[in-house]
Amino acid sequence: MFIIQATLYYLPLLSTVIAVVLSEQQSPIIIVNTWPFSNATDAGWNVLSPSNSTLFGSSIDAVVAACTNAEDDPNIESVGYGCSPDENGHTLLDAMVMDGKTMEVGAVASMPDIRQASQVARDVLLSTKHTLLVGPLAAEFAKSRGYKPTSLDTSKSHNLWIKWQKNNCQPNFRKSADWVPDPVTSCGPYRTNVSDINSPKLKDQRIKKLDINNHDTIGVIALDAYGSMAVGTSTSGSTYKIPGRVGDSPIPGAGGYVVDNIGGAVATGDGDLMMRYLLSFQVVDYLRQGIGPTEACKRALRSVRSVSAPLSYFHLTLTPNFK
Repeated sequence: MFIIQATLYYLPLLSTVIAVVLSEQQSPIIIVNTWPFSNATDAGWNVLSPSNSTLFGSSIDAVVAACTNAEDDPNIESVGYGCSPDENGHTLLDAMVMDGKTMEVGAVASMPDIRQASQVARDVLLSTKHTLLVGPLAAEFAKSRGYKPTSLDTSKSHNLWIKWQKNNCQPNFRKSADWVPDPVTSCGPYRTNVSDINSPKLKDQRIKKLDINNHDTIGVIALDAYGSMAVGTSTSGSTYKIPGRVGDSPIPGAGGYVVDNIGGAVATGDGDLMMRYLLSFQVVDYLRQGIGPTEACKRALRSVRSVSAPLSYFHLTLTPNFK
């Protein structure tokens, strides 16, 4: 038996639960993703079940194909080039691929100038003994693998950045009391507010991101004809993030996690929170204990609700052999 569980959860209210149950003798071919990026899903499906071949593709290649499709789609404003500029006006990419059979992971983070982030992550997985490459040197690795450098910035992303600057750089991700000038009312360059560095209000203050589109990271889970599972993620990160920031997407256990014969999970939302709680790992670990996918998602999210302010998340869980 195979169960796909999609849970849309707005803390503290569970608003939508969708479950699909498939029961077959052979391993079914399944691919799902976090948002209605149907073209991306189709691209992954065509790898898993090619119409012109009797050979079935792997779950790893399927999640990469799906993520690549989203990365190349100019209409998706949260994945790939030309979107989500940072404070300096530049777009950088994060991506991860995880193999549920070997538990190997390949990931890149804060990578400039290379549009095929998920493909480079797969190269890290398959062609190195490392897990995560970051920054300009991740791009250098990609070039050594034959990827051609291309600017990730476009006129659209530049115009977004200019508009943001004209709005006094609002919203942003800096805690107000720690900086001069005050990031609530002004753009940088910022420097440390020495007079308030020991202020107790620093412990509680955080400027929350306000852009609803910041949650639309693509996360993909695939189960291939051979019974192997994989997850893939790709994102351009939070819009107007502080340069150098890395989100949850390339972090195993946060953006995604998968174990063959147990299940897989991907998540999207406030990546800084998800890295603290490793929500995808929590979900899969609950599945390992025999807990159903809906309850696994609920329990993982409760760990956030018990500590942090309400925020929205979307969890997608795929569990094989669940009873």
